[in-house]
Amino acid sequence: MVAGQVGGVSIGRNAWHGLLGFAAPSLIVFASYPLLIRHLGASAFGVYLLAVSLSGAMMFLDLGFSAATLRFVAQDLAAGRPKAAADVVLTSLVFYGGMGIAGGAVIAALAPVWAGLFKVDARLVGDAVTVFRLAGLQFTAYLPAMVFVSIAKAIGRFDRSSLFISLLAAATYGSAIVAVFAGAGLVGAMSSVVAVNFVTFVWIAIDGLRLCRERGIHLAGASPAAFRRMFSCGWVFTVNSIAGFLLYQVQKFLVGFAMGPAAVAIYQSAVVVPSKIHAAVNAATEVMFPFASAFRDRAALRRVYLRMLGGSMLVALAGFLVLVALARPMLVLWLGVAVAAQVAPLVPVFALAYFFLALSPAPYHLVNGIGRPGLNTLSYVTNALLNVALIAVFALNGLTLARFAWAFAIANIVTSILYQATVETLVWKREPLRWKVPA
Repeated sequence: MVAGQVGGVSIGRNAWHGLLGFAAPSLIVFASYPLLIRHLGASAFGVYLLAVSLSGAMMFLDLGFSAATLRFVAQDLAAGRPKAAADVVLTSLVFYGGMGIAGGAVIAALAPVWAGLFKVDARLVGDAVTVFRLAGLQFTAYLPAMVFVSIAKAIGRFDRSSLFISLLAAATYGSAIVAVFAGAGLVGAMSSVVAVNFVTFVWIAIDGLRLCRERGIHLAGASPAAFRRMFSCGWVFTVNSIAGFLLYQVQKFLVGFAMGPAAVAIYQSAVVVPSKIHAAVNAATEVMFPFASAFRDRAALRRVYLRMLGGSMLVALAGFLVLVALARPMLVLWLGVAVAAQVAPLVPVFALAYFFLALSPAPYHLVNGIGRPGLNTLSYVTNALLNVALIAVFALNGLTLARFAWAFAIANIVTSILYQATVETLVWKREPLRWKVPA
């Protein structure tokens, strides 16, 4: 086992903690779908999904500070600069607090626009406007909470980052389950989500500050002076965030725009299972980011990378085969016969797309860690533009959920193959590996 220099914790242990951080939220999400569809109905559940997804749509406002926080805190601690790490943490908290309030206000102010844009049924419009306004409040708590997730990963405490992510998932989906079982409708479920998210943020903040003190990061002596340093790296991650929105989120919103919330419920139900394969691989390999940021042994880094890439391929292949063979019976057990009949034809297409996507997290985190995020940005932008272009082409003959799925699949297959070849050529075959270590 290769030991990392991020918190003195082994790469393997952090990878397992990352997987646990994926497993718990995934179980909550899987449990929530059939229960919320049954209690709220497909249209109202589609409104709920669109509302909680608005936080993801607004994540480009972070200007890449989340990834920059992870990278610089890991580097500063490895170099024995706790004061510099404290400046990074305080800068992120100040910035994220302000952007959380600004982004939340934008989401809430546009609530009537969202309801009209997504073709919400007339009987649901009033509730939908309220729910979209509540989504703005959720964003104000969600965005600063991500600072502490990044800090925990940077110091090698993937057990705590996994716990933080699990708590946020429970706050978003678990609280909605409890609310509908208590007899609440769409607005009551979203109100519960907002209230529990704020309580969760307070708990995460208290624990995150404790982790900082344990590693010698004392915010009392820090100053929010690291903005320029972080922005110099973070703007690239911002482009990543925007491209990621166009790749992973835009289809959901376009489905809502073209077909309404009920279609969003079907589309997202088809995506959620295959996407968790990618999420599992991403969770297990994310330790490459802080490890590559602080580690300078090229041979050891190459060994860890190849193990993670090989493991990613095996997990992706196993998941793809299971989904293709057993999608319909699993969906019937999960969602019931009626919903499964609409979801099942889409699952093999998404399974193929996420098979190729699941090969990308290991090189993605490596490239970010060695300070070359521009390569990831180029791949993300290419993928996103191809995805949107294919949707536009398919729209000429009328959009269907199947055409949305195939646009996503084709874009990811082509881009993933090109990305793997590019990383192998530019990062590993070119000598010497040029580390970019910001001051």
